[in-house]
Amino acid sequence: MSNIFDFDASVSDGWAAFRDELTTCLTGLQADGSVRVTAPSSEVDGAGPAAVFTINDDDEVRCHLSPTILGQGRELSDDELSLLMALEWDSICEDECIVECSRDEAERVVLAATGVMQELWQVLHPSFLLTVEEQPAKPIQHTGFQPAGQTQLQDLVDASLERMTGSAPHKDDDGDITFTVNDETSWLCVDVNDPVIEMFTNLAVDVDDSAAASAAIMDFSRKWPDIKFVLVDSYVRVSIRMDATVFTDAVLRSTMTKWFEFLTEGSGDVAAVVTEARSAAEDADESLPAGLMCLLQLDDDDVGPLTTREIAAVCDFDRDAILHYIKVCEEQRFSWRSSIYDALERQDEEEAAACEHEEKAWAATTKSLRAALRFVVLSGRLDGVR
Repeated sequence: MSNIFDFDASVSDGWAAFRDELTTCLTGLQADGSVRVTAPSSEVDGAGPAAVFTINDDDEVRCHLSPTILGQGRELSDDELSLLMALEWDSICEDECIVECSRDEAERVVLAATGVMQELWQVLHPSFLLTVEEQPAKPIQHTGFQPAGQTQLQDLVDASLERMTGSAPHKDDDGDITFTVNDETSWLCVDVNDPVIEMFTNLAVDVDDSAAASAAIMDFSRKWPDIKFVLVDSYVRVSIRMDATVFTDAVLRSTMTKWFEFLTEGSGDVAAVVTEARSAAEDADESLPAGLMCLLQLDDDDVGPLTTREIAAVCDFDRDAILHYIKVCEEQRFSWRSSIYDALERQDEEEAAACEHEEKAWAATTKSLRAALRFVVLSGRLDGVR
């Protein structure tokens, strides 16, 4: 997978194309029409900031920006204020900004607005913006198309990406589309059998305890409900899938927005999560109790299983010790059960069978310890009754 796609150049070309299209649109905008550009974001009451372009009474192009910055309840910083002044906004505050120019200077309005979108809204690419022309006519419609097969679906993806970025997507030798963000390469491909589009990457991690690492990754995945994480040996395979039974540009754009948001904000945390899980396991010193280790060594299939009384004797007929051993065995059983699911998810049947063997062994030990607990707790009391 060589000749990696130049993502930064694609972003620059995308913004240039977006500015040209928006300038052309505003130059011919009707007096009673408007264009709204929105950046979706959960940081601002579930809806992102918006730039609304209209024509004022003097037939000038006007941009009204609200709110100016992502996140409410704070004032503009000195750097943000300096940026807005450099972009020549006429009216500036944290709640809204306004700039007006004649139609033949519409490009100045567009430059001021896109500067805010890039620098203050932190929009990576204009394809992540929602642009709607609110004329007396109907808003922009996203037409769906049902692909007849994998080849046609691939053609639809290629054409959609070219419309978004302004250039043909780059592909590796396998025909997968490649992207590089934060030095991490990811791929976009069409499933060979189903109408599904997948984006994925492999993040290298240092794994000592696969059970602890899997549990840590499972907890981390709750922050990214649309992203799938699978631990495979020394890396985590991360992916997002899109149902393309009916393909639309809007759904692909939404999927890519989620994917690039993870790559820019979450991918760097995966290795740290696994490392912290390993450190926590080491600090906690999860070695098995000596009594339980002795029990496991003595309970040999070649010699024969220990009797309930023998197990109680190994535990010094100590009720509290037996209860602690049962707790440790239950934790081990649940850990191995989690490892079974992880192995099945990556279709490693051999490892899943090995994990299942361990899980059953710990379940059997738990059962034996419960029988010993019953013997210890009840035998003395029953003798007293007699």
